[in-house]
Amino acid sequence: MKRINIKLKKILRERKMTQMQLSGLSNVTQAKISNLCNNKLKELNIGILERLAVALEIDDISVLMQFEDVDEEGLK
Repeated sequence: MKRINIKLKKILRERKMTQMQLSGLSNVTQAKISNLCNNKLKELNIGILERLAVALEIDDISVLMQFEDVDEEGLK
């Protein structure tokens, strides 16, 4: 089974950026950014992903997300 893994937490850590800083740059609430960082969303909003990518100057969406294999219980 596969699921989409959002790599936002790793990106923020690498760039030494806080969720609040990204929120200010992207006009996405910190709560939504937190949920993305923790992969707790059931649905992805393309508009939010676009705003985050622009704020982070990401041209390749695979930098932000990728498919990963998980077992039947949703574990890696």
